[in-house]
Amino acid sequence: MTSNRMCVLALTAASAMACFAPPAVAAKFDGSWSMVAVTTRGHCGTIPMGLGIKGGRIYATGGSFAFYAIRLGGRVSATGNARINAVAGPRTANGTGRFRHTEASGMWKGRGPSGLCSGTWSANRS
Repeated sequence: MTSNRMCVLALTAASAMACFAPPAVAAKFDGSWSMVAVTTRGHCGTIPMGLGIKGGRIYATGGSFAFYAIRLGGRVSATGNARINAVAGPRTANGTGRFRHTEASGMWKGRGPSGLCSGTWSANRS
């Protein structure tokens, strides 16, 4: 009975570690990136920002829009496919794209007090 509990405990611990470990392959995109979002529809303009990746997770390293700090979230898969969420005050945007070794690009759509915006984004390793 005790050995069964130990086995279950060991399997549970191993499963938890596997579930919470960041994907090792996605780490190839880790680091600092310089990103620019360009508006192709709407009135959002060109928005430069800093983007960081750690363990496949995306976060902001700098930038502002309409006097609000930009917050980024999202993930990059092991193959480079990305989903990005951005917030700057009352403005929100969602994007998709693809990261490669030294560059990345994609599309985004957003909403704010002045209406809808959309466009493209690109990034280079800093």
